Amino acid sequence: MVDANDDPIELVPARYDAWRECFVAERDRVSDVLTGASLETTVARIEHVGSTAVPNLAAKDIVDLDIVVADGAVSDVSRAVEFELGGDRIENGDHWQPVFRRETGQRFNDHVFATSSDGWKISVVTRDVLRASPALRTEYETLKRDLADDHDDLVAYSEGKTVFIERLLEVARTDNDLTFGFPVPTIES
Repeated sequence: MVDANDDPIELVPARYDAWRECFVAERDRVSDVLTGASLETTVARIEHVGSTAVPNLAAKDIVDLDIVVADGAVSDVSRAVEFELGGDRIENGDHWQPVFRRETGQRFNDHVFATSSDGWKISVVTRDVLRASPALRTEYETLKRDLADDHDDLVAYSEGKTVFIERLLEVARTDNDLTFGFPVPTIES
């Protein structure tokens, strides 16, 4: 079993190139599974997100993927990933179902999102703003280290980042140098 709360909240120094290689391998595994299950046409995009997708940013050693699929295909895709690749899937509903996996010692969070979900958009915007701004990246790392020192609970650690993520989304809305192929969403409480 791979539980989202199994691993301690421990930040490791940035290993962007290695994490990127892990992402590519996992993306290819997922793509092969979905092709084998005749689900490849449901896939809109597969994104490397989270702190491991940002150069020069310390992170938990867990590679996050957002697998964005057609509305209505989230359950089929997440079940196929879980069945063929292993891991533990959480049925959150029709718009998001994560599969927590471990492959050759590396942890992966394979998040399957419906295209209409704002969750994957928030991840992509957060990643891109942090990539574009060294100052915000440094501030975010400091926040994450403080939260990791203060919390051993993943929910509290994640919730502690919400106000900062909202700020990053606002930066994305107002910075003319940042463009996305979708409207920048807000975080709903």
